[in-house]
Amino acid sequence: MESGSDESLTELPQHDRAPVVVPSYHQALLKYLKKEESDLWNWFSSNRVQTESAEVVRLELLKTAYRIGRETAADLYGLVDVVADRMGFKCPVTLYQAQNSVALNASLAWLPHEAHVVFFGPVQEALTNDELSALLVHELAHHELFSIQDSEFLITEQILSAMISDTAADASHDRTSRNYQLHTELHCDRRALQVTDNLEACVCMLVKMETGLKDVSAASYIEQANEVLSTGPTSSDGITHPEMFIRAKALQLWHDEPNQTDAALQVFVEGPLGFRQMDLLGQRQVTDLTMIFLQRFLRHDWLQTDLVLGHAKRFFEDFRLPDIDIDVGALTTSLSECDAELKSYFGYLLLDLVTCDADLEEAPLAAAFLFVNEVGMSSEFATLVTKELRISRRVLRKVETNAPKIVQHAEKEFVS
Repeated sequence: MESGSDESLTELPQHDRAPVVVPSYHQALLKYLKKEESDLWNWFSSNRVQTESAEVVRLELLKTAYRIGRETAADLYGLVDVVADRMGFKCPVTLYQAQNSVALNASLAWLPHEAHVVFFGPVQEALTNDELSALLVHELAHHELFSIQDSEFLITEQILSAMISDTAADASHDRTSRNYQLHTELHCDRRALQVTDNLEACVCMLVKMETGLKDVSAASYIEQANEVLSTGPTSSDGITHPEMFIRAKALQLWHDEPNQTDAALQVFVEGPLGFRQMDLLGQRQVTDLTMIFLQRFLRHDWLQTDLVLGHAKRFFEDFRLPDIDIDVGALTTSLSECDAELKSYFGYLLLDLVTCDADLEEAPLAAAFLFVNEVGMSSEFATLVTKELRISRRVLRKVETNAPKIVQHAEKEFVS
């Protein structure tokens, strides 16, 4: 095998087999589907749906690609054996070179107990041995992820595929499938770094595969990625793969600051919690946040009238007040991570509670002013109140200024 480097396999770092670290997004989505879509989960896990039989997959590969044999590519398969051993990967691996391909790429054809990796374009000539090792780990990591935990993450992907194909699918299903794919690609990048322990090779592999260049600098590209991200919070626009600069930055974070990487990846892939960009997990998060929001505001006994509680139960039939105080700091943090439209939703939610029982007069509005100060939504709520309530600015300012006294009076009236 020809390669862009003369490294020998013995020069690759030796270490114990690296354990698989499943992305937190995958774990959360798996838990969600098992609980919220239990019938669907049970059906797919019982039937073990496969889109194509093994024979069909193999035949298609033979039609469209050249099967690389061990006898003619001993060095290449030597790389496969080394990385497979470090991964603890037991399935047989077969390599292919796609026909009529120019652009650099690689893909995995998944079968339950065998892995088929296809190269597109002059991958072997463009990559060094270290970079080829990183590429091979990335592709085998797809197979590995589908195989662990009794193939639960394969089942997850099959359920998502079925959801987005359904005519009843909405944007949240598409967004969930997209987020799952992007987190999967980042996981496979991480696995390449974890197994090879070579940040430079992993980044260079990504850049070469995306650009087709034969000579690149990992340090220079990471610096370039940092320039992009220095302009402010940035989220991926990708559908199946994150942008190259995001993948490179994620690799650097895993290498330098592994304990802080999950939070950064959530921003890179999912962005802020957005009204129009919620996936299934985001919807669950907003639902839980709505419950906490209601519970915190309605903690005052005098606010818990039949009309007010009845309105809260329009959102949750089983609405209840907690036995312990709500963590205001956590609620404030969660609200700060919402986009403008979601903050507007919570503002209108609060406004409905303020106005639904006229007998309480101005006290609920006073309590709302104190509440929004507490959770960091003062400016958003003030704008909403001015727009929606037919109350003069003078009266509003008076209520806001005297809010502590008004609430205190309402509490005394309730007790008496």
